[in-house]
Amino acid sequence: MQAASWYRKAAEQGDAQAKWGLALCYAYGEGVGQDYVQAVTWYREAAEQGFADAQLNLGYCYANGEGVPKDFGQAVAWWRKAAEQGDARAQCKLGACYEDSAGVAKDEIEAYAYYNLAGRTKEAARTNLSFLEKTMSPEARVRGQQRAKELQKEIEAKIASKAARK
Repeated sequence: MQAASWYRKAAEQGDAQAKWGLALCYAYGEGVGQDYVQAVTWYREAAEQGFADAQLNLGYCYANGEGVPKDFGQAVAWWRKAAEQGDARAQCKLGACYEDSAGVAKDEIEAYAYYNLAGRTKEAARTNLSFLEKTMSPEARVRGQQRAKELQKEIEAKIASKAARK
C-alpha cells in the first residue's frame, strides 16, 4: 500500500493529518506491519499539534493499553483536548468516563453535560443521556443542562481563540 509511504513523507515534513494517517496505518497494519508503539508515536506527534482526531485515537490507545500502558487518566486528558475542539466522539467518551468513574471521579452532572453536547450529533450519546436521566433528580438534570451550556461557551471560546491565532 503506497498510502503509508506518502503519509510518511508528509508526516516527516510536519503535517499533522499525515502523522495521524500514518498512525492509522500502523494501528491497523495497512501498508506497514501492525505496530501499536509506532501508532502511538505518530498519534502523539499529531495530537501535540492539536489535531483532534489524533487526540481521540491517542485516548483510545491509553484506554485500551495499545502501545502504551493502560491509563484512563491519560485517556481522559487526551479526550478532553479533542472535546474542547468540539469533537462529539471525545465528548461522548468523557461523558462515559464521568458516569463510570474511569480516570476521573464519578460526576453525573459532568456526564450529563458531555452527553448533552455530544448528543447533538452522536446517537450513542443521546442513548446514554436517556439512561442517565432516569437515575437523576430533576434538580440534577437542570444542573447538567446548565453545565452543558457553560461547556459549550467554553468550547466556542477556545475554538474562536484558536481561529484568531491562525
